[in-house]
Amino acid sequence: MFPDTDSKRCAILKATLELVAERGFHDTPMSQVAKRSGASPGVIYHYFASKDELIRDLYKEVKAVKARAMLQGDFDGACPKDAFKHTWRNAYDFYRTHRLEARFLEQYENSPYHCPTDLQELAKEDQNFAILARRLGFVDGGSPFKPLPTDIVYDLSFGLAARLARRAPDEPLDDATLDDIAEGCWRAIARNP
Repeated sequence: MFPDTDSKRCAILKATLELVAERGFHDTPMSQVAKRSGASPGVIYHYFASKDELIRDLYKEVKAVKARAMLQGDFDGACPKDAFKHTWRNAYDFYRTHRLEARFLEQYENSPYHCPTDLQELAKEDQNFAILARRLGFVDGGSPFKPLPTDIVYDLSFGLAARLARRAPDEPLDDATLDDIAEGCWRAIARNP
């Protein structure tokens, strides 16, 4: 899952992901991370200075996995609307098939750990988000979306994809319904639908 060549670090991240998804942040002590990952507490603290650093690093890793999933397929050259709809569908598929990651993201993004950042800021920090920003039409500081707060744009679009995927993960919505929903999301957030 994580493209890290250090298998011990990956085991620690994977154990933390599983535990937080199952039990939450507060009920995931480092002793349990050590037990599940097979790494001693000393080894964990070699990689991560604190539990908070471990949680934040895991968030960055999971966000990168999500960004790669959202970029699946060839939609270069597509208009912003088609790129958005394709990306929206990829987000729905990510949330449906990556359940641990989805639960972790939901907990993290609704916790004091989370500091919302807009897509343009993320694009400066991560190449996957830079590609995503270009594909969605964020160029030269411009945006194809209405001038709404970033979290509102997210809730009206990719947040809905996440909620729909959680509702019945073993019974995905059909393609026509998903296309209609993506179209509705686009109309809700686009400057020029």
